[in-house]
Amino acid sequence: MKTHYIVEISRPEQHHVKVTLKFTRPKGANILKIFLPSWSPGSYLMREYARNVRWFEASQSNGEVLFHEQQAKGIWEIDWKKSSLKSELKEIQVSYEIYCKELTVRTSHVDASHAFLHGPSYLMGIIGESLDTPTIEFRFPTLWSKLSTTLNDISKDRSLFLYSAANYDELIDSPVEVGCHETDGFEYKGKPHHLAYYGEIYPHKQNLKEDVKKVVEAVAKHFNEELPYDQYLFLTHFVPKLYGGLEHLKSTALQFDGRKLGNRKDYLNYLSLVGHEYFHLWNVKRIRPQELGPFDYLNENYTTLLWLAEGLTSFMDDLFVYRAGIATLEEYLEMVKGNLEVYYGTPGRNYHSLEQSSFNAWVKLYRPDENSKNSSISYYLKGGLVFTVLHSLLLEKEKSINDLLTALWDDYKLRPEIGITKEGIYSIIKNIGGEEILNKFSTMVETTQDVDFETAFKKMGLEFKWHESEQPWLGVEWDFIGDRCLVKNVTLDGPCYRGGLNAGDEITFLNGLRFLKEDAEKFGSMVIIDRQYEFIISRLGKLEQLEVTPVKAPRTLKEITVADRIKAEKSFKF
Repeated sequence: MKTHYIVEISRPEQHHVKVTLKFTRPKGANILKIFLPSWSPGSYLMREYARNVRWFEASQSNGEVLFHEQQAKGIWEIDWKKSSLKSELKEIQVSYEIYCKELTVRTSHVDASHAFLHGPSYLMGIIGESLDTPTIEFRFPTLWSKLSTTLNDISKDRSLFLYSAANYDELIDSPVEVGCHETDGFEYKGKPHHLAYYGEIYPHKQNLKEDVKKVVEAVAKHFNEELPYDQYLFLTHFVPKLYGGLEHLKSTALQFDGRKLGNRKDYLNYLSLVGHEYFHLWNVKRIRPQELGPFDYLNENYTTLLWLAEGLTSFMDDLFVYRAGIATLEEYLEMVKGNLEVYYGTPGRNYHSLEQSSFNAWVKLYRPDENSKNSSISYYLKGGLVFTVLHSLLLEKEKSINDLLTALWDDYKLRPEIGITKEGIYSIIKNIGGEEILNKFSTMVETTQDVDFETAFKKMGLEFKWHESEQPWLGVEWDFIGDRCLVKNVTLDGPCYRGGLNAGDEITFLNGLRFLKEDAEKFGSMVIIDRQYEFIISRLGKLEQLEVTPVKAPRTLKEITVADRIKAEKSFKF
């Protein structure tokens, strides 16, 4: 089916986008269902984009209104049999208006300064119909001078912003930035790589373009520099307190606090984000679990393999920054140490395997609450650490993660339209490392058995240095409202958990004395380990008395040191 979209932004300060979809009525069709996706590939949560639709209408080209009604949260049905028409015409148009005022990588945001248009959140499709080379035209204020996207530019001149895509999937997988943003770019392997920056940054001395190029080169080397695109776009929103990224077929949308680029640690973190999303070009957008394509945009697409999609990517992203020659080995190990600290501080690792964490992404990972750390583990976090262990195991066989990436890419090219299964991944690992390594890896994926990371790192010339604290520990995180002290969450089986404290409780008195923010911050210096203390709390407006006994704080990972530099560098360099 041939379709043409017109996207109009006339009053950006009001945050509305009008979309008109024009097409020819399919022969013999009496009913058509128009839909807006409920979620975005790469972000596994039902976003319910239809909540932002203000109005919807369907008509013939002569203006006669077609009968239509909303059938579900994101579905509108057009019924010709119920329409009162003087004459039935073939040319149809659907128009609707979308409210766009949520600045994330998975939503659209329009205001007086710019428009970021995220395909699934504003472009409707037609159920049961394949869109053949859809075209899309953008109309926006004349003061805006730039449009950045990887859609195919078919405009004859700059008086018209007209683009096309191969199909609906590609159309909505191509984010668009419109405004007066900064643009730059570089060539690699004869292909343009565009950089688009929206927002403000503090002055810094980093060579951002050169370092992004280094990351691109480092990632591409792992796939024999096969670039599966004709152009690529790195689109970054530099906005305070924002962080995140979302992969697309030929681009990525990134968000980062532009004030932090001058800080070395934060800058490396940004480049890791760049590497993470760019690596997704191969791993996820092409090498993918079978369940993730073709997509059902209206319902959950369950898979137990997000440990491959995101876990493998999370292992590689920091490593790319090291292999690109930007981070030192010590800086890389510091990033890894941060991940291990979070892992050891997550009791939920004992309750959810990587497979379970993946399957439950739709209701857990993207909907964290005060109990999340006690009930589950992130497939990003544990997945990345598990692939570190796999890399260590493969090194003993004179193989490495590089061999796995090569094999996964070769497997993809044999059947690019199908996707991979767990059995397929396991078969590849077995072929590379043998059955013993596969058994160890599958145990880490399928069970909650704790993983011996320390031994794996020792085999790569590294040592864990632990910190044994003598400070009292409650196993609680605080929230503050002014000077008032509330419980944010409690750690499973910690002192506050055993004492009966709940998230949301306000601590009013400790041993008869008023307990405020300053007291919570100095708690460790005021109490004694193994001595019982009386807490008076306010829970749902009612005062209650609880008894809590602080214990010695758990040991923490202080640092990962290099015991054998030659072995360590050989383990992690390309």
